[in-house]
Amino acid sequence: MTPPKPALPPRPAAVIVAACSLALLLGGCQSLQPPEPGPLGARLDAQIRILASPGAGERARARAAVESRGLMAAHLPELLKAAADRPLVPLDAAPGGLASPGGFADIEPVTQPRPTRPELHRAGLGLPLVGRLDSQDPNAPRAGYQIPLTLVALPEPQSGACCEAALANPDRVERVRTAHGDLSLAMDLETPLAVTRAMGPRTGAGLLNLLRPGRFDGRPRIVFLQPYDPDKIPVVLVHGLMSTPRMWEPLVKDLIADPQIRARCQFWFFYYPTGQPVPLSALQLREALDDAVRAHGVKQPLILLGHSMGGILARAQVSRLTLAEAETQLPGVSALPDSSLVRRALVFEPRTDVSRVVFLFTPHRGSRLASSGLGAWGIRLIRLPDTLLGELAAVAHQLPGTGRSRLPTSIHGLSPQSQFLRALDRTRPTVPTHSIIGDRGRGDGLAGSDGVVPYLSAHLPSAESELVVPTGHGGFAHPESVAELKRIIRLTLAERPERGPAARTDGARAR
Repeated sequence: MTPPKPALPPRPAAVIVAACSLALLLGGCQSLQPPEPGPLGARLDAQIRILASPGAGERARARAAVESRGLMAAHLPELLKAAADRPLVPLDAAPGGLASPGGFADIEPVTQPRPTRPELHRAGLGLPLVGRLDSQDPNAPRAGYQIPLTLVALPEPQSGACCEAALANPDRVERVRTAHGDLSLAMDLETPLAVTRAMGPRTGAGLLNLLRPGRFDGRPRIVFLQPYDPDKIPVVLVHGLMSTPRMWEPLVKDLIADPQIRARCQFWFFYYPTGQPVPLSALQLREALDDAVRAHGVKQPLILLGHSMGGILARAQVSRLTLAEAETQLPGVSALPDSSLVRRALVFEPRTDVSRVVFLFTPHRGSRLASSGLGAWGIRLIRLPDTLLGELAAVAHQLPGTGRSRLPTSIHGLSPQSQFLRALDRTRPTVPTHSIIGDRGRGDGLAGSDGVVPYLSAHLPSAESELVVPTGHGGFAHPESVAELKRIIRLTLAERPERGPAARTDGARAR
């Protein structure tokens, strides 16, 4: 790992916005006025005294929190230096409870919090921050990890001078011991999720990755939301057609809002171009998982969550297709060398490091939309990369009877006539699986549909559980879907004893 760059001071404009947005809680921007004169330690101590006072009203405590955060934001560079030079000492500290300012490339205050999940926030003492952690980890987001932090600063107990300080992990340190009593540590876990690049680009990239998979940036890859933790179970999310991992943001927020899941699970995303043939994408997921597991020595079992076509890719990870079954899809494939891309995509063994798979609105037997006029229109628009076209064309000419005017795309692979889907559907997954299926509520029963995938295509007889949710094809973040996912994840948590040190500390105090 290259040495981290020093922490950057906050931008003046960001500090102003921070103070204003915090002051809006009190109905105005009065805190933008020049601060009252006096030593910083004394001013912070005055606000802490109000926060700790049982007799202080809610409005007074809110104002004290705003003013203390404004003070810390305005003095961020010197307080970060204090956190490095004179850190607070944690009580019963677990690893990861405190962080060193020098370990981050950038540290920025949370200037405009936009809470959508109250469970990801906690009121209290301290200034929420986002620390950007550069990493040479091959599974790190290209812009670095975005780490939630909270800066707490207390006057030195003997002199009252400023300050003893700490950068705390707010999910592992809940309380701070001050001269005026113990206080909750402020927490914002949501803002780092909003700025992370782990979930890929925003609107537009999914359509481009479908129509022009050859323009995909880099190789299909597994991207971690947070630095790898050997004590946490990886939950791997696989998106579907015309999507990117950004689609998972609302679901990830809901899952992380659960304290047990947050403490025991880590979230990985598979990012890939969705226009290429389905068996090839399944192979790329297999290889990307192999790379991540090998690079980090992963021992915990994987949980796979696949939406729509992503569910097909996930099913392929826990299924076996033999050479004989591959021959039913592509006669003559056994004549290809073992190293052939086509043979590796059509012949595979199930993974042994997956404990459970959840299928979300998955077309196990295809979707009629893929073979409709809309599907045909999409097929005509997709342009496969030249390198893939060359290899597939070579196979088409090498094997008798395989020539065709247009090589297969992902839309071909989602048709009810797909030989790959038919071969996969004749297999039984080697691990427990669960189905979450959409129904738009028309009362069609077995003839129901989520608008894209019919019930009879999404139903998997071997599934350990099945839930039909009154929603359309994009309903993976529907409250009933989320509740079912939490239930399923907890099944694995119950099977696996908790590893590693205690997840939290009881607090922090000045030494």
